[in-house]
Amino acid sequence: MRYYYCEKYPIEFVLSENIDKRFDAHNHVGHYVISVVMQGTAEVYLEGRKMVCHEGDVFIVPPYMVHSVCLERNARLLSMCIGTSFVMEKDFETAEGMIRELLEGATEQEIFGKEQKEILRASLRTVFHAWDRGAKEMDTDIKFLADRIASHPEYELPIETLAAEIFVSKYYLIRKFKRSVGMTPHRFCVQNRIRKAQGLLDAEKAVGRVAVEMGFYDQSHFDKAFRKIVGITPLEYMGSKRAIPHSL
Repeated sequence: MRYYYCEKYPIEFVLSENIDKRFDAHNHVGHYVISVVMQGTAEVYLEGRKMVCHEGDVFIVPPYMVHSVCLERNARLLSMCIGTSFVMEKDFETAEGMIRELLEGATEQEIFGKEQKEILRASLRTVFHAWDRGAKEMDTDIKFLADRIASHPEYELPIETLAAEIFVSKYYLIRKFKRSVGMTPHRFCVQNRIRKAQGLLDAEKAVGRVAVEMGFYDQSHFDKAFRKIVGITPLEYMGSKRAIPHSL
């Protein structure tokens, strides 16, 4: 896997290839994802709905949408991740110009080809024109807890404490949370610990230090959880990151 991040905007490209991996059900709280199959086949589940995507096919995942992806050994999947703040704060014309420049630069660096560039560019309108309608519907109390967990996942609160926050039993909370978010509070917390850990690793913090800050027992525990969610180890992740220069 290779990661290319923009130093100017909250936008990242992820190229998954030669990993023969299934990414279990998860969601992304802080960004939209536009994915293009560059080669082979990807089996995708969006909120339980199965899609078999072939070369040239595209699928879009809005924040909080539960999805899983299974890639064949020879498959290549390109994903463009766009921060929700960028989508919400920029009008389409302004954002399209910024991203068009970024796509041109990425193509020049041969991160992907012109065909993928045009597919990603064409998909932007769908994201920017539907962002306020594509948000996953959640009860106010569950949204409150989910946002709280996502903001500070390193502080995993007992399920009893979370249940008391919205005046329900812990059993009812687990059922309601899973029905709304697509996973249990604990699994959602671990997922967001790893997402936050990626940000800390991007800041070039030591792996062992990040493991401690994110509340893992030790680096081995952290490595295992990171690999399960990201697909590679923390060290491999750090080695795979590449910046797209400011000049773009």
